[in-house]
Amino acid sequence: MNVNGWMIEEFFYNTFATGFKVKAHLHSEKSKFQQIDVYDTDAVGRLLLLDGKTMVSDKDEFVYHEVVSHIPYMVSRNCKKVLIIGGGDGGVVREFVKHADIERIDLVEIDERVIEVSKLYFPDCTSGLSDPRVRVLPEDGFAFIKRAKGEYDIIVVDSTDPVDFASGLFTDEFYSDVYSALTEDGIMMNQTENPFLDEFGVKNIYGNMRKVFPIVQSFTAPMLIYPGVFWTFGFSSKKYRPTDLNPMKLTQMNSLERSLKWYNTNWHKGAFALSNFHKHMIGQE
Repeated sequence: MNVNGWMIEEFFYNTFATGFKVKAHLHSEKSKFQQIDVYDTDAVGRLLLLDGKTMVSDKDEFVYHEVVSHIPYMVSRNCKKVLIIGGGDGGVVREFVKHADIERIDLVEIDERVIEVSKLYFPDCTSGLSDPRVRVLPEDGFAFIKRAKGEYDIIVVDSTDPVDFASGLFTDEFYSDVYSALTEDGIMMNQTENPFLDEFGVKNIYGNMRKVFPIVQSFTAPMLIYPGVFWTFGFSSKKYRPTDLNPMKLTQMNSLERSLKWYNTNWHKGAFALSNFHKHMIGQE
């Protein structure tokens, strides 16, 4: 909501809020699925909101997009096909296209308008969508994932909070469909909310993942625009632990990571060392 020139996002049962001073309201529309807004702000530059919730900003988008793509890539042994569910801003695609050995990247985004608005206001994020290996598929991720069997080496679930039509992306039924869509050593990545402001049941989310995947671990990365900044991400795998980096890719990544803003392999190795609080909140005692 707008209050005296500030964009305010309420969270945690409307008892906690973050705000951004607005320079201009650049875009507002109601798509078939959700309200889409873009603001220009003093603190974080351009800011994308879906149904009033912050999604992407110029200031910190690189953190989210780099960690959910390069972590699974560096663990995978033979990454040829990647699926991204959601992620219409294109940032995850942009990171995966940096790896020449990936043969196909499918982006399944139910709301085409998110993609088009992002192309207009976040062209750096969407720069990878023109890569010939990328297929943009404007359809329902739930239906798509049920049809895919043993096809993808990595699946990234780039979702909003588990409310409305996105709530199904956090269930054990959906994770089971993801498991079936992965190859025999496939990896799933997803965002898993803020454990300090646990409005959506972080422990339940990880419990659902553990019902399906033999390896489930968590890590954190700071997201300036998300409520509370302290943000968790899930790594779920059929075979490899998140610290089992592929030694054959280290030379390649050592060269690439010089151009990255957040990710490097040293950070990757340490990211999965968790605090007692974090372990407790995800049920990893």
